[in-house]
Amino acid sequence: MDLLVSYQRGHYGRARREILQVLKHLGDEHPLIERTAVEGIAFVRTALDGRVVVQGCRALFKGGCVFEEAVKWVPVDYWCATDLEAIHRLLAERVRDLIEPKETWGLSVAKRRWQRYHTDDIVKHLAGAIDRKVNLDRPDKVVRVDVVGPEAAISVLRPDEVFSATAIPSPSEEGAPEAVAE
Repeated sequence: MDLLVSYQRGHYGRARREILQVLKHLGDEHPLIERTAVEGIAFVRTALDGRVVVQGCRALFKGGCVFEEAVKWVPVDYWCATDLEAIHRLLAERVRDLIEPKETWGLSVAKRRWQRYHTDDIVKHLAGAIDRKVNLDRPDKVVRVDVVGPEAAISVLRPDEVFSATAIPSPSEEGAPEAVAE
């Protein structure tokens, strides 16, 4: 599965090593890690399920692992061209059915290096592709659109299916946090 991993700008080498250590610890010996067209975002292809990786990152973090460089991990379900109509079609044809009729949803758009549209205009256009009840405060699922240069990553996530080392309370103060062991 694919993941987008955010890292500190200018620290790709260190972030790559940290990503490799984490994935090796979780059971993937040979992931593919590449820079994207956007500084601070790495593309990761792993043999592991991305949602399992997120759970593993959270468990490592709670166990005292320090994520110094690779600070946010997002599973990716689909890719398409960074084109408003292509994204709309993907949402209508493939993503809509991943949200049950009784579930609520929200839309999150992160656009990087795509100044063609204002974020509000993107949200208004794309929201029409999914005929489910919207809940912006506590949605059952979040449809996440990450524009990464010429491609857009589309994810359908439950609120706990993204790992962010900066959004989780720090590990317990019992001893100093440790790095992931190789």
